[in-house]
Amino acid sequence: MHHFHFLAGGNTAQGFYSCFDFILPKEQQKRMYYIKGGPGVGKSTLMKRFARAAEDKGLEVEYFHCSSDPDSLDGVSLPALGVGMMDGTAPHIYDPVIPGARDTLISLGDFLDEKALLPHVRDIEKVQKQISARFARCYRYLAASEQVLKAAPMAVENASKARKLADEWIAAMPLRGGTGTVRRLFASAFTPRGQVTVADFAPLERCITIECPFGSYATGLMQRLTEGAVRRGLHAIQLLDPLSPKEIAHVIIPAHGLAYCTGSREASSEWLEAAALFDWAGEPEHEQNFDRNACELLWQRATEQLAAAKGLHDELERFYVQNMDFDRWQKVLDGIVEREIG
Repeated sequence: MHHFHFLAGGNTAQGFYSCFDFILPKEQQKRMYYIKGGPGVGKSTLMKRFARAAEDKGLEVEYFHCSSDPDSLDGVSLPALGVGMMDGTAPHIYDPVIPGARDTLISLGDFLDEKALLPHVRDIEKVQKQISARFARCYRYLAASEQVLKAAPMAVENASKARKLADEWIAAMPLRGGTGTVRRLFASAFTPRGQVTVADFAPLERCITIECPFGSYATGLMQRLTEGAVRRGLHAIQLLDPLSPKEIAHVIIPAHGLAYCTGSREASSEWLEAAALFDWAGEPEHEQNFDRNACELLWQRATEQLAAAKGLHDELERFYVQNMDFDRWQKVLDGIVEREIG
């Protein structure tokens, strides 16, 4: 069984951008777990082990990776059961909406030896401030790169070409009754390792990709595709641009194996040249090269800030890990697995 991988948040030109509401849409939720606790208390590990137990039972799992550390998780969902988990701590603070009846709070911080942490208050506060400063610098670099891209795009989306393409692709979509839904997530993000893509379109049956020139967006096409899918009763996922989350990079309809993408040929079964959608802006080549180099330098600087923040976060975790009661943590995990998966 294929398991989907996304990101529910991103480090963008607008700062941290959250799509956590779409980890498991409200209308699908039967039980939602909100996990609280500082660094090093095992939030991501708990979600990973819960997901592994679900996989062992043959259930489909959706994984939501952390943009500040793609090896960690911000959430998981089991769509067939209507069960989800998410990290409810900053910068994406979430709390139970219907406590008990639908939503459950898991406070892993309850298992900390607070007395042992008291002598380290100032050290912890110092590292927290350093982490915040690194993220602030990262977001300034990303915002600057967005301004460079907007100043003179290499190509501009043609509205009439977008309508024509979208209507052709919509006509070939499956037709179901009722009205579909839309989720908004990320396929890739700026991370301590650079720009990382976690989504995999290869297992989908049909992947149509249109070449998207550097600094240009196909948001009109992707929005029209989404609206058409919803009219046909399909459940679509818009995957947002990692730099400018108001732009849409891809649209997928996982239940029917469909992906409509911008970018490269790599995972694409069908490919269209940029001329099918874009009008060229006529910017001199040396100007395009300057803008590209400027953006890549700014992205490198943003990555360096995220990597430094990750190192500081690891340092912060050490204060907590050594003062955590993981036997009680394990009992919590065992109880959730027994309750939800059996």
